Amino acid sequence: MLAWVPTLRRGTAHAAAAQDYPQLPWRQRVRTRLLAAFVALFALTLAVIVVAIQSMHDNERTLDEFEAGVMPEIARVLELAEKVAQLAAVVPGVADADAPTRLENDAELMRTLLGEVRRLSSGLPSRVDERLDASAMLDGIDRDLAGLTALSAERRQLQTFLRMQRRRLDALGDSFYRQRESVAMAAPTLHAIWAELVAATLADGEADLGRAESDAEALWLRAEARGETRRMPDIAASLRELASGDISVFQLRRNLLVTERRVATDVALIRSHADQLGTRASAYVSELREVARTQRDLVRRTVRSGTSGLLLMGGLSVLVAFLGAAYVRRVLRKLQMMTGVMTRLAAGDVDQATPATERTDEIGELARAFQVFRDNLLDKQRLSVGLDAQRRLLETVFQSMNDGLSVYDADGRLVAWNPKFSSLLGFPPDLLQAGLSVTALRAAVPRGTRWRAVTRDTATHAAGGAIRIAAAAELHMVDGRVLEFHSHAMPDGGWVAVCRDLTARRAVEAQLLQAQRMEMLGQLTGGVAHDFNNFLSAILGNLELIEPRVRHDSALSALTARASRAAGRAAGLTRRLLAFARRQSLEPETVPVSAMLSEMLDLIEYSVGAGVEVKLEAGDPGLHVRADRGQLENAVLNLALNSAAAMPRGGVITLGFEAVADSARVTPAGDAVVLRVSDTGSGIPTNIRARVIEPFFSTKAPGRGSGLGLSIVYGFVRQSGGELLIDSQEGEGTSVELWFPAAPALERESRRVARRSAPAQGASVLLVEDDADVRATTAAMLAELRAEVVAVATTEEALDRIAERGRFDLVLSDIMLGAGGDGVQLANELRARWPRQAVVLASGLPLEAHSTREDWPPEQRFIAKPFLGEELAALLP
Repeated sequence: MLAWVPTLRRGTAHAAAAQDYPQLPWRQRVRTRLLAAFVALFALTLAVIVVAIQSMHDNERTLDEFEAGVMPEIARVLELAEKVAQLAAVVPGVADADAPTRLENDAELMRTLLGEVRRLSSGLPSRVDERLDASAMLDGIDRDLAGLTALSAERRQLQTFLRMQRRRLDALGDSFYRQRESVAMAAPTLHAIWAELVAATLADGEADLGRAESDAEALWLRAEARGETRRMPDIAASLRELASGDISVFQLRRNLLVTERRVATDVALIRSHADQLGTRASAYVSELREVARTQRDLVRRTVRSGTSGLLLMGGLSVLVAFLGAAYVRRVLRKLQMMTGVMTRLAAGDVDQATPATERTDEIGELARAFQVFRDNLLDKQRLSVGLDAQRRLLETVFQSMNDGLSVYDADGRLVAWNPKFSSLLGFPPDLLQAGLSVTALRAAVPRGTRWRAVTRDTATHAAGGAIRIAAAAELHMVDGRVLEFHSHAMPDGGWVAVCRDLTARRAVEAQLLQAQRMEMLGQLTGGVAHDFNNFLSAILGNLELIEPRVRHDSALSALTARASRAAGRAAGLTRRLLAFARRQSLEPETVPVSAMLSEMLDLIEYSVGAGVEVKLEAGDPGLHVRADRGQLENAVLNLALNSAAAMPRGGVITLGFEAVADSARVTPAGDAVVLRVSDTGSGIPTNIRARVIEPFFSTKAPGRGSGLGLSIVYGFVRQSGGELLIDSQEGEGTSVELWFPAAPALERESRRVARRSAPAQGASVLLVEDDADVRATTAAMLAELRAEVVAVATTEEALDRIAERGRFDLVLSDIMLGAGGDGVQLANELRARWPRQAVVLASGLPLEAHSTREDWPPEQRFIAKPFLGEELAALLP
């Protein structure tokens, strides 16, 4: 505070010194001289204004004469042309009206416009009406309008009858579809007649209509000759009513085409009259414009006369201004010296002396006042340097934060915010301003966002106008982002809110949850498939045992064969479920594309739902690819599910494949096989088509999909040396192509080993199986192969039997024995106690599900369930 004392004293001294100067005479003051120059300049300006006003009055009189003579006539003709143009624009609406109400409204609008055009034409001078010939044109339009209205009503009636007949055809088409098998056998010609009638309702010309009618007559003769009308008399009678009579499909469509041509003719006539009237109006307006041009020249001469007077007055004003500027220049030279001192002071030079403090005019007074302010400014500058450094530091931290920060006062109004706050919430740049309330901020958040309070309170107005401050809350944005808010109270009232983006963390959590779900689904699928394989083992085994006993009965033999085929298909479905459930990486193999798609067809149909039709296009059965079959099947199933999701109201999914020679899309370049999954769904929008294979990108609602499906398929195809291509159009469906290098067809070992013609007789087999039905069936199958079978349910019983009897020729044990033990442990125990004992393990799960166990015996023989007698025969010594 002591530093201010000298400054105040110096300011007081300068002020006192300024008061010592006597008052200047009014003639010596700068203000007086400048006022004199400005008064002279004002007088000249006033004179210029008077001259300009006088010129404007002259122009106004000239324009009044012009408006009174020509402008009303131009306006009326232009309005007439506008109404005629509106009349021509309404004509197509009358022609295309498809409802009585709309037709009546459009016709009434045309009559109104005709009335207005007649009113305007009647108000024109007779010479103008003769030039435009408006009355004759309007009479022609009136006549054509009456004909057009009648024809439009007639066409609408014909369209109504035709739609009624088309609905009857649609009903017959539904009947054909429901009876498609019997129709294909008993009345294919009637179906062809129905197709010709449908084509007739859509015929664009009489030639196409006549061709369809002649084809229908020929088909009628064929149907009667083949007796189809007698086999299906109801359908034949309905088709006969639709094909003949005054309201037949052919007659209605022919009358509609004739009516449409007459409507087009009347529309052309009305528009021709309107165009002629508009052309004549335009020509007459051009003549009036020529008159207006002449009048404009007259106004221009008047303006030139006024301009000359204004230039003279302006020249005098410039002279006075020049004299005043010369005086001001002399005064400004003194002021520039003061400005230089001020500029150097602003740059930090505080050692400059203040000039002109000795002058006795206003400049001297200004210099002395500046001296006082400079001393005060130097003191304040020293204080502000420290404050400015702290402000820059805080501003840098505030602007560069990764989190959004906002500050509110005690009344809940916005005080300050950083750019990150605005960008996280997606506010427009001009929205945020000081004083904005919390309620207004919430209202500005995009519609569809959801608040979820992490603590009990939320940051909002409470009852009575008080503010409750939330410790934490979450905002779920419509684009899937999740923002977390933390609020902290300030000592003087109000609070500070920190906003953080949690989207990435939530995506990782969702990915982990999805992986856990897939792990659980794989475990469930594997367990179900294992149990189902046990059921199939009993079913297939018993069917095989029954087959020799019913060969003499052809009916029972056919039933048995049909049941065996169904059980075999069920076994194939189970193998695919097991491939889906495998959690370890699968080995590539040579896959026949046609056979794989055929086997997957039923699984895909079950997965996509009843409203979606799945088609398999025929292709070369000799095409093979080298890929992981389980991954390939999952990729195809994934694409089919995506297609089904794009067709919520049903549609068609088409599976196809083809060979492509010398393609550069595969690695290494060469022959390729293209596997294609197409649908008739909604297609992929253009703006997201390039992003659909990005990880975590999904068009589904949050929580409905992980966005990993297509990215996983893309990664699998690329790792297999291929390429993924997407062809999609909005509203026209999507086609996804999987390109793989072609693989040569290999002679694969059949899973079924040829039955031995003379099975070994008397081979001893110890069967270990916990399922009673499977145990009994397998034992019967081995007995059928002339083997001596001992069947037990647990590993303890198996060890006891071998200890009692000695080594068997073969021990066949299930791996998963439930409470009865573990088959792998049994095999290890047998090898330890009886090294030469032959052991074969069986399971409803594939070998890959067990071979990764640490206790899996090396070179262990394995047989997968379900198995047949010929496979068991291959195991016997």
